[in-house]
Amino acid sequence: MNRAHGFLKLAIATIAIVVFWCVALPRLSANPQNQAYIEFLDERGIDPSAMFYTELDCMDSILVRNESQSRR
Repeated sequence: MNRAHGFLKLAIATIAIVVFWCVALPRLSANPQNQAYIEFLDERGIDPSAMFYTELDCMDSILVRNESQSRR
């Protein structure tokens, strides 16, 4: 019974993750506030999945400017 109980917990957790990923997240992204934020990021070329700000293309000019100021 212990092994079946563990499998049942795993199945429930998997189903919960799938429902959250496939149902809840798409509904949240359809929210007008979230759509506006997504458009805001797209207009500025910001990739929300970037791990570091230096991975963003729009940061290149800022980094160059900071480096030139620090050399003065």
